[in-house]
Amino acid sequence: MKKLFSQMSREELELEMLQSLEAMEKAEFPSQKELLERKYYTAKAYTLNPLEFPPGIYKVIGHPVDASFKLNYINGIMGWGEMGEDLEASFPLSMLLPY
Repeated sequence: MKKLFSQMSREELELEMLQSLEAMEKAEFPSQKELLERKYYTAKAYTLNPLEFPPGIYKVIGHPVDASFKLNYINGIMGWGEMGEDLEASFPLSMLLPY
């Protein structure tokens, strides 16, 4: 049985990320690529320190440059806040870049 990301060591997570990147290159359909991309960012989020993400404004990888995300709080590996017009949203911490 495969381990959950939360149960994996850093090395196991890095292997998962590498395998996801390789599979993305071979993906035939956009939906396959999106799923693998989400898997990559989720695994990567487990390698990050949530304390390094203070509340504030961030860019989100894969979203338009002018779209900002206001991080309000973190729950596990997910950052929760508002995207654009007060729309509640959440993203893996690995998808957040300082604005």
